[in-house]
Amino acid sequence: MIYFRNGEFIEDEVCLDLAQPAFRTGYGFFETLCWNGSKICHLDLHLQRARKSLAEFNITEEPLDYDAIIRDVVAANGLENEFARVNIFFPVEQGITLPVVCAVPFEHIPNRTWTLRPCPNVFLSPLMAHKSTNRMDYLNAWQDALAAGFDDALLQDFDGNVLESSFASLLFRKGDSFFEPQTVYKLPGTAQVIAARHIEIAGAEINLAQIEQFDHAYALNSLGGMIPITAIGDVGFEADFDTAERVSQLVLG
Repeated sequence: MIYFRNGEFIEDEVCLDLAQPAFRTGYGFFETLCWNGSKICHLDLHLQRARKSLAEFNITEEPLDYDAIIRDVVAANGLENEFARVNIFFPVEQGITLPVVCAVPFEHIPNRTWTLRPCPNVFLSPLMAHKSTNRMDYLNAWQDALAAGFDDALLQDFDGNVLESSFASLLFRKGDSFFEPQTVYKLPGTAQVIAARHIEIAGAEINLAQIEQFDHAYALNSLGGMIPITAIGDVGFEADFDTAERVSQLVLG
C-alpha cells in the first residue's frame, strides 16, 4: 500500500516516534471516507469533523490539499476506477499532526442487511464524540459480536439507552417518523448528517428495552451508506430497502 505523509509517497511502513503519544497511547484522530470509483465522497464534512476535534485538543494540523492528495494516493494504488476506503489519520506528536492519507480496496455490497448484538460491556467517555485512534473498546465489541454470529455490536449506556454501533450511527423508524439516539456519548456521523438533509430526523432517548415499538432500524456509515437492520438481539425488524437505497445513493454519490 502506498500512502502519503509529510510531503512524500511511501510504501507500507509508517514511522512514529516511540516516545510520542501517537505511538504510546494511540493519541490522534482519523476519518474514513468513500472513494466511489470516480470521486471522494463528502470530504468537506469529514474534514469539518476532524478539525473540530483537533481544535478542541489544541492540535496543529499540517496544511494539505486533501482533494489532490487523495486522488494521487488512489491513483498510486491503482484504485481510480474501484470502490475504495480512504483513511486520513492524524497522529499527534508534540502537539502537531502530520496527516497520513491511505487508500485500500473495499467491497461495497448493495442491499445487504445487518444484525446487531447488544454489547454487554458499557464504556462511556466524552472521547466517544470524537473519532479517535484509540478504539480498542469498539473493536472488542465488534469482534465479540462477529463471534456470536452478528454483523456488529450495539453500544448502550448504563441505563440501557442506545448510543450507536461499533462502526455506524443508528436510526429508527416508526410509521413515517425517524429517530436517532439523543446522547452526547456517540460520534456525530457524517452519513447521518447527509440523511438528515433529506429526511426529517428527531432526537430521542431510545432504550434497548423499548426498541420493539419501532418498525424499522438502520445503520449509517460512510462506506456502507444506509443499511437496513433486521435484528437487534432477538428483536426483529422488517428491512426497508427503499429508504436505505435512496439515502445510500446520497451518501455514496
